[in-house]
Amino acid sequence: MSADRRNVAPFFLTGTVLDEWFSPMATILEKSRFSDAIFKTIPMATLIMSGCLRQILDASSLREYIQTLFHFDANQSITPIARATWSDALASPVRRDILRPAVVQLVELARNSLPDLLAHVEGIGSREVIATDATYQTESAHYHPRYPNIDGGHDNQKGHMLLSHFDVRHGIALTVTTETRSLGEMRVLKYEEAKGLHWLRVKEAIHVVDRAYIDGRFWDQRLKLYGSTVITRMKSTLKYSVMNENPIVLNTSHQGVLYDRTVKLQSSQGAWRLIGFHSPEGIDYEYLTNDLKLLPGVVAFLYHRRWDKEKYYDSFKNDLAGAKAWGKSPVAIEQQALLGIVTTILTRLFLMRRQQDLALDKLDYTQDKKHQKKLSVYNHTDSGVLLRAMWQNLAKIPRQVWRFLKNCFACQHTTDLYKRQLEPMLLRYL
Repeated sequence: MSADRRNVAPFFLTGTVLDEWFSPMATILEKSRFSDAIFKTIPMATLIMSGCLRQILDASSLREYIQTLFHFDANQSITPIARATWSDALASPVRRDILRPAVVQLVELARNSLPDLLAHVEGIGSREVIATDATYQTESAHYHPRYPNIDGGHDNQKGHMLLSHFDVRHGIALTVTTETRSLGEMRVLKYEEAKGLHWLRVKEAIHVVDRAYIDGRFWDQRLKLYGSTVITRMKSTLKYSVMNENPIVLNTSHQGVLYDRTVKLQSSQGAWRLIGFHSPEGIDYEYLTNDLKLLPGVVAFLYHRRWDKEKYYDSFKNDLAGAKAWGKSPVAIEQQALLGIVTTILTRLFLMRRQQDLALDKLDYTQDKKHQKKLSVYNHTDSGVLLRAMWQNLAKIPRQVWRFLKNCFACQHTTDLYKRQLEPMLLRYL
């Protein structure tokens, strides 16, 4: 056995916080059909765990990450792993093909375990609510981009595209597609559909997207084949004609709604709705949907909850090591993005277990003052939207939790530790 394999992260594999944090993924890998015998150096579970740890430590540089691991164990006289060994493992298609189905299983575990954040929303029943958006990642220092308008290359000037689908009900990312070429987001979405991506074929799903994904014919097809609908913001360049003014019943689900119109888009064969909405901040918005049954106030609210996906990207780039690519190969770029999903989901599951250990009514008390202020404004003024004022089901992981994991991952897993070090971070800001 190589020295690399003997010395990979020995200090956080026995009863530590990280060991307990990683346990759901470890269980999934134990039941997966693959053998570590095909790998000469890093076992698959160790690669995934160390990749997640690199995300938590926010180590964009591999040198920084390996040196950090080296200094955590004062008994080591050699670095736990060579940089080339770790880079080769990250760029391995064989490992990527093991990680992909493991992520699918982890997503399903989280969906069955985490609470339904939209359970109280009127009129959506058990329909899936899937937000889709893309973010862009700076290239690795080893990646030499070639741009179309400079020297005839095909790389994207924004960086590598990471297009994700987000489960708004449970507050987790479902999947990610990475793309280095200079392609539009809608084009990549159509590639996903052509490959049979499950989340684009869920029956009666509600897709929430921004204006980059307005394509009447594409969403007509989703509606015809699967009964799924879309909610987006109106684009000023869209050509349409008003067919009907729909009545608005006065109730709490319709607060802020200015109008609800049935319209005909030039780019679509079906009927759509144009909904005007006045936000509590005093800004007027127009939402577009081909769902003829949803309440207009719920349409505005579901688009507002798309903000959870923006917060996921915010954490991926600013709390974790996701802002810059770790490698230059498409496989390495994809594995890094998948490890971001794994890290976030494992943290959500970890916090759910700690909520039970610490007997907390909820996971995050740090936003209580903000919630009380929203309710006070709603109760004492004529402005405000009750659906928003009452909303406390946040999916964002507090930054203080990431700092706890970053500084305590090698500590022994005990309830006393969580009582002393984690609970104060959940109850209030420092």
